[in-house]
Amino acid sequence: MKKLLVTALALACGASVFAQKYAYKRPAAVGVSVFLNDYLTPYRIRTSSLTNVINNKQVAGFQEVAAGIGLHYFKGLTNNVDFAGSMRVSSPDIILNNGTRYSLGEKIQLEADASANYKFFSDRYFFTPYISAGVGASYYDGTFDAILPLGVGFKFNLADEAAIFLDGSYRVPVTTNRANGYHMMYGIGYAARVGRKQEAPPKEVPPIPAVEKDSDNDGILDSADKCPTVPGVAQYQGCPIPDTDNDGVNDSLDKCPTVAGVAKYAGCPIPDTDLDGINDEEDKCPNERGVAKYAGCPVPDTDKDGVNDEQDKCPTIAGPAENNGCPVVK
Repeated sequence: MKKLLVTALALACGASVFAQKYAYKRPAAVGVSVFLNDYLTPYRIRTSSLTNVINNKQVAGFQEVAAGIGLHYFKGLTNNVDFAGSMRVSSPDIILNNGTRYSLGEKIQLEADASANYKFFSDRYFFTPYISAGVGASYYDGTFDAILPLGVGFKFNLADEAAIFLDGSYRVPVTTNRANGYHMMYGIGYAARVGRKQEAPPKEVPPIPAVEKDSDNDGILDSADKCPTVPGVAQYQGCPIPDTDNDGVNDSLDKCPTVAGVAKYAGCPIPDTDLDGINDEEDKCPNERGVAKYAGCPVPDTDKDGVNDEQDKCPTIAGPAENNGCPVVK
């Protein structure tokens, strides 16, 4: 009996691995079954061996078993575990210690049990094999016995959560007030849902992942952009290329990044070739030092006497500098 219990528990643990993708808890259902109650085959196996019983064709025949009827209640506990409660009635012949069959006559045997059915597949599948283990009680001729039902079965799931089930169980006596209380039951039944149909759970829609913003549309997400509201470049972590001298020409293009200049001269100031303080674009004499008054040209010397017109008192008549640019009168 210990080996049977260990085997049942091992199979039950393995069953929970299957069908997790199709999670479904079966609704309450009631059913009815017809079954055969067999005391003779277990007795022969226990007094000989399973091999001998099979080889010698000693499995109980239809005339050696008792037919019965059962009522059942099922309720899903998890995706692959159901509670099952059963009440069965039959009038079998029991086997005495000496192997003699003893008929209960018109007396009936009642058996009630509660079991856990461990399903290998969810009831979302058409075909669902299962194993079962539970506890129960047997009543006959005014006496009670405790039993441990261990079984295996198959369900064929139909429309509207109905099912046809076939099962077989080995009933192990815990206490017995009669000889050889070991027996088997083989049955077929039909079960239908109780109450309203269970609606399929709504499909879980995965949340739409949040789209990170790029406020300045520079191709760098705000989470990595140190200047999220001003377009920039990746080299400067989303900030614009710096313009150290604030001349409007960024440092990557500015050949004079620390001196304000103009784009025409690659960010450098407008040149002043003659270094007279007047840039070449405003200097009409860019290669000759001059003054702003004369657009960068030197002060004119109209009479070419070496005294510029501003110092020459006779700007149109040549004269020496010592005479203020006027001719010497002799």
